[in-house]
Amino acid sequence: MKISFIGYFLLVFLFSCNKNKQEFIYQNPIVSLDLRDSHIVPYEGKYYAVGTCPPYWGGVNPGVKLYVSENLQDWRFDRMLIDASQLDSTVWYKDRFWAPELRKINNKFYLTFNCQNNSGGYGDVENQKHFHACGIAVADSITGPYKVMTHDEPLTKFASNDLSLFQDEDGKVYAFFNNGWTDLHHIYVAELDLEKCCLKEEPKKLISQEPGKWDGAGIEGSHVIKKDGIYYLFYSSWTRGYAVGYATAQNVYGPWTKSAKNPLFGAFVENDTTFLFKEGKIVADPACMISGIGHNQIFEGPDGNYWTSYHGYVKGRNEAVTLIDPIWFENGEIKTNTPTYSR
Repeated sequence: MKISFIGYFLLVFLFSCNKNKQEFIYQNPIVSLDLRDSHIVPYEGKYYAVGTCPPYWGGVNPGVKLYVSENLQDWRFDRMLIDASQLDSTVWYKDRFWAPELRKINNKFYLTFNCQNNSGGYGDVENQKHFHACGIAVADSITGPYKVMTHDEPLTKFASNDLSLFQDEDGKVYAFFNNGWTDLHHIYVAELDLEKCCLKEEPKKLISQEPGKWDGAGIEGSHVIKKDGIYYLFYSSWTRGYAVGYATAQNVYGPWTKSAKNPLFGAFVENDTTFLFKEGKIVADPACMISGIGHNQIFEGPDGNYWTSYHGYVKGRNEAVTLIDPIWFENGEIKTNTPTYSR
């Protein structure tokens, strides 16, 4: 699959549905979905999204919001899945809800989130009860109500962030996450007991940040898919702007090999000029008004192919925007024209 972009980067995909031709038209950026770390789920003819909602910084946001769309372009707020204002002040997951994800697994819906209680600390596990860590809630319907299964304590026993679930072909479910607020960031995996929503084993370290390289400042935002027997682990780094790379493996526990063409995509600004990362290369694009793009996830688009969602920042706008673009595979490598945008 290869797509050329002309003019306004407006793509039209035609596909059959009940023998009727339908159009899917998309154009970035999607300003009606002002989320960081946006996670999109197609379900029963609609698209649902969660993500880090504003205010992003300062330690407090309202919780986990659910958005819905029929066309991936026009999004509206649906309801609160976790409302921080309704939580008891003593729970560990009270403030700073970060990077939630939604997954349908075995006919139930699992909401992962990352949070803390500001009466505690970001990473002082020994002396603080409410360190920032990962949690899981479950519901029978995508719209809830959701029951927090990690109410008494976090899923992870050390400061951690960006929890993402992956179900393998044998039915086993794995939790991927990164540690946080340390000198060296790693991405971990552990098999998950889905019924009890607890880890079945000690987390295994998979990949780490590499000082002096594109992911030297830190790594986060893991997201895993499997294609033709190969596991693909997406992750993000903020070393230079913000960018997304990936690693591959033949086994969920690794060894994982980072792509030689990382970062796959990303953007940074220097001297008022935007530079894009494209498969490890840096390309100047003065017309691009979007920077800070990253923390992606993968979903099935209306054309039946893989798409990625990610966030970015439009020049002159404080809140993040969501962007989506198709991805495809060539000889075990990921390809994408990300980011597309209107000129």
